[in-house]
Amino acid sequence: MKFASASITCALLSASTARAAGTLEFSLESKQLSHFPDLNERDVGGTSESALTTNYANSIGYRYMINLTVGTPPQPQSVLIDTGSSDTIFLAAESFCTSKKTASKYPGGTYNTSASSTFKMLSPGGINATYGGVSSSSDNDGALAADLVTDVIQTGDLIVGGAHFGAAHQSSGNLLPNGDYIGIMGLAYPYLEAVKEGQPKYPTFVQSLVDAGAIASRLFSLYLNEVSSYGSILFGGLDTEKYNGNLTTLNILPSKADNGGITTLSYFLHLDEVSMTHEDGQQEAVIAPGEQTLPVWPDSGTSDWLVTSEVYSKVINMTGATLQDDVGLVPCSKIANKTSFAFSFSGNGTNRAQLEVPLASFFTPAVLKTGKVAQLGGEDACQLLVTPINSETKYILLGTPIMRAGYWIFDMDNGQISVAQARVSSTTTNVVAVEAGPHGVMNAAKQPSALGANQTVSVDGNATASVSPSLTTATKAVGQTSGPESTVLSGEAAGQMADVTFGASLASALLLSITFGALLL
Repeated sequence: MKFASASITCALLSASTARAAGTLEFSLESKQLSHFPDLNERDVGGTSESALTTNYANSIGYRYMINLTVGTPPQPQSVLIDTGSSDTIFLAAESFCTSKKTASKYPGGTYNTSASSTFKMLSPGGINATYGGVSSSSDNDGALAADLVTDVIQTGDLIVGGAHFGAAHQSSGNLLPNGDYIGIMGLAYPYLEAVKEGQPKYPTFVQSLVDAGAIASRLFSLYLNEVSSYGSILFGGLDTEKYNGNLTTLNILPSKADNGGITTLSYFLHLDEVSMTHEDGQQEAVIAPGEQTLPVWPDSGTSDWLVTSEVYSKVINMTGATLQDDVGLVPCSKIANKTSFAFSFSGNGTNRAQLEVPLASFFTPAVLKTGKVAQLGGEDACQLLVTPINSETKYILLGTPIMRAGYWIFDMDNGQISVAQARVSSTTTNVVAVEAGPHGVMNAAKQPSALGANQTVSVDGNATASVSPSLTTATKAVGQTSGPESTVLSGEAAGQMADVTFGASLASALLLSITFGALLL
């Protein structure tokens, strides 16, 4: 059902969820549903459950969004989860939600600061965040100017008081290719926060969970799953049923800070090698060993694999794509389901991890502004989710087509990323809280310490809170169907991928499980 109070939020959807001891769970399902089923309760020490949706929003690729509420009384929101940025920003209703016509441009809803009794202004104009500027296209380039504020944020049945975030009052460019704007939950280190000059960094949402006593350390696990199934993200823990084989821990590559120090500031890794295996077993090198010198960044807020122009030309030729207006197109019926890419990663050390990514993961229906699918040679066309970077870009982004193939654990306190091949369509769960300190991931996964790693450089630390955080339990949880109503792909477009990507349509919803440290609750 839709929330009727347009004065508080623009275009909202109803909520339903279940409480479990220790995990906050947000669900993702790629069927075009009018509502999502309730999550099952879990008996995991110190957990709580909530919900997330995936928004197609008539743009290219997937946008993974978390449902939550902000303020008192609670105002439902849906915001993008983004490992490529650090600021959490909601769109201020006073600036964006001025009419029913403008409300349609903000599918994640807006935040009415004047309607919240717990709102507090910290720094007017304190955040000026820019997004994009990496690819050769400007379709995803945008900016949000925001006040730095504090208020309560509820995820699942946990209410975090004193959370710091931005209330955006001005936008420019596009955050989504169709021109829509949504809020963002940044999951990266505080170093990347876009605070104004002279203003100190503020606690990220992940740090707020730690400071409030909800989780043991700054750690979260991301499992996007195949597009036809639920996925999960867990804060403070991991799920041993969501990956195959062993996790491999990679030390994040060090960066040079503004003060000249060497530390982990971004989720940079090495991409050592990429190959393509065709249906007949023949292999081709996409990136040969030693060829890729730019670091790579796993980015849940990017729907494409961003590559150099040389690699882009190779992929276009190897996939048989036809370039039209700088977009690679292939008849959807011609995409070979058994062809795959093999990605080999390393970090600041000797460990190497490998992921196999189906070719079909890099394609989505080429949807026109009319909602119809573009034609190529009389057939429905699918668009290649690979994009060349501009010549000034010094890193590569690994978007959701690659991230869906893996189970990713971002251990911010230890400066590490652990990864394994995702167990797609897993219907079982075994959530384990990760203890603070070195080797917490290996201990939780019950793996040999040899598969772990020891970071040799410092990591970006915590920011100081202006308001002390608090943690309470709500009587009603935020659910999978909470948050603003998603804009979904047209039925015609969604049906084009039925034989390409695991028999699924493209309008999705995501399961976000947040596991909280059992010893801390």
